Amino acid sequence: MKTAGIIVEYNPLHNGHAWQLKKVKETLGKDTAIVVVMSGPFTQRGEPAVLDKWTRARMALACGASLVLELPVPYATASAERFAFGGVQVLAATGITKTLVFGSEHGTLPDLYDLASLLVNETPAFKASLQGYLETGLSFAAARQLAVAAQLGDSQKAALLKSSNNILGIEYLKAILRLPAKKRLEPVTFQRQGQGYLDPSPASHFASATAIRQVIASGRDNPAYLLQHLAHAMPPEALGILLEAVAQKKGLVLHEDLAVPLLALLRTRKPEDLHPYPGMGEGLAQRLHEFARRPEGQDSREARLSQLVESAMSRRLPRTRVQRALLHLLLNLTTSDLEQFDTAGGPAYIRVLGFDKNGRYLLKLMRQKASLPVITRGSDFHEHLNDINLQRQTQFDLAGTDLWSILAGSSSGTDFDRPVVIR
Repeated sequence: MKTAGIIVEYNPLHNGHAWQLKKVKETLGKDTAIVVVMSGPFTQRGEPAVLDKWTRARMALACGASLVLELPVPYATASAERFAFGGVQVLAATGITKTLVFGSEHGTLPDLYDLASLLVNETPAFKASLQGYLETGLSFAAARQLAVAAQLGDSQKAALLKSSNNILGIEYLKAILRLPAKKRLEPVTFQRQGQGYLDPSPASHFASATAIRQVIASGRDNPAYLLQHLAHAMPPEALGILLEAVAQKKGLVLHEDLAVPLLALLRTRKPEDLHPYPGMGEGLAQRLHEFARRPEGQDSREARLSQLVESAMSRRLPRTRVQRALLHLLLNLTTSDLEQFDTAGGPAYIRVLGFDKNGRYLLKLMRQKASLPVITRGSDFHEHLNDINLQRQTQFDLAGTDLWSILAGSSSGTDFDRPVVIR
């Protein structure tokens, strides 16, 4: 049986994701089993996942995945580089996954590999060029693109760094290049279908996850409204699971639901108290402290957090950085924690969320071949009580799930009360 890995959020799973799952089997063979590494309660943009991780695992299994693994919170909520590193490390650690599949706007590997090779082996000249552009006040993304163009003498190739899925694909390739040769995954990329990631229009057959979440925000308690506006944008299997969750009032969580705990926390902290958290440099701590004291949009419960984020944003402080910094503050995830995890080699265990018949067989193989502990139930952690790094990462995963559950109106402390999803 062939295996292919995909690193995902499925927030929620839509037609573009279903197309990719189908394309993997068309390209690599119908017998290919797909191993998914999926973000848990929070995502790379610093936002809550709209549905809990078990519900999203059900969606993945219903639409063609065979085995769903969880990307630990410290990597799921990080920059593109650390997010990609964590996902690739988990796939490589399974011992059963040989191929990594990802979507990109470019759709072919050679140019993306050229950029990844340059960025994984930064020369002194490149670093100096990058620093020079940063000192002019440009954002990191803009400065890096210009530095790459200067280094390669090819502005067209450097322009690939403008597109979000190209950027993430390059980070996957960087993470692969950093693996030992014998563990290196074979990359495959497909051209991304439909809207851009942040396109807000829900009309397309390949509507973006952002557009779909906006529809959910408008009708989070109304299954009929969601059916009417999402039937064209989500595969029937995934849409049915979403509607079931809404009908059973299992809880949907949106970014604005973080407003109260975040504003309350910021009102009790001094700017210097925020400095230990990732992304709080370049004046962000001071800006958040200032704007949290007198937030705009106080009369609108639906916009308090959005107003805070937009107030704190600047040319050098994009939305995702502000949102991630706020989430890390809420989870008490510090820069020193991330550095500790990276020094120890990345994710410390492989958490299984769900599997189908083929996934059951893969799980059996993985228990024999994996280079990290395989976790399917809470008692599995007790076998590794002396692994400080593993225990520390576990704390953030459990805290993240607890926070998500509280926001959803559910009980906390129940992460391992939920069984692995079996299809």
